[in-house]
Amino acid sequence: MLTFRAVERADISFLRDMLYEALFVPPGQPPFAREILDQPEIARYVTGFGRPGDVGVVAMVEGERVGAAWSRLWTESDHGYGFVDEDTPELTIAIRPESRGRDIGTMLLEELLHQLDAIYETTSLSVHPRSPAVRLYQRLGFSHVDWVGESMLMVRYRSEVSAVAL
Repeated sequence: MLTFRAVERADISFLRDMLYEALFVPPGQPPFAREILDQPEIARYVTGFGRPGDVGVVAMVEGERVGAAWSRLWTESDHGYGFVDEDTPELTIAIRPESRGRDIGTMLLEELLHQLDAIYETTSLSVHPRSPAVRLYQRLGFSHVDWVGESMLMVRYRSEVSAVAL
């Protein structure tokens, strides 16, 4: 049975594990060393989580954490790869490898977006174009708007999603 709950302070190490899982590794390439999580441009996605504007959801199956989706607001001078503006949260999502392929990611992302849509007009993310997650993001209303290095910057506009749902 899949359930969701808000991210709690005790989940920070789990978010760090999920951040590692969220890093795209092209097929046939070795995984990143876990120390990559200590690089400031990566660590910022979880460091100090719980500040104003942070929103997060943990997916649970039979009491075990299997995934997380969270978002953070950034500033012009301190931001992540998917930064659009100071009013647009950037999201991160990951599912444990053994729990993938069961629509948990879709339901988890829908849960987070439902919460974000109640507050924000737009939501952004950064994703490698070869990541299988691109199709999920497109299905849920994200559009490619720019490039950030080798990654796609995608944005979802609440008003466009609402109009399609009508």
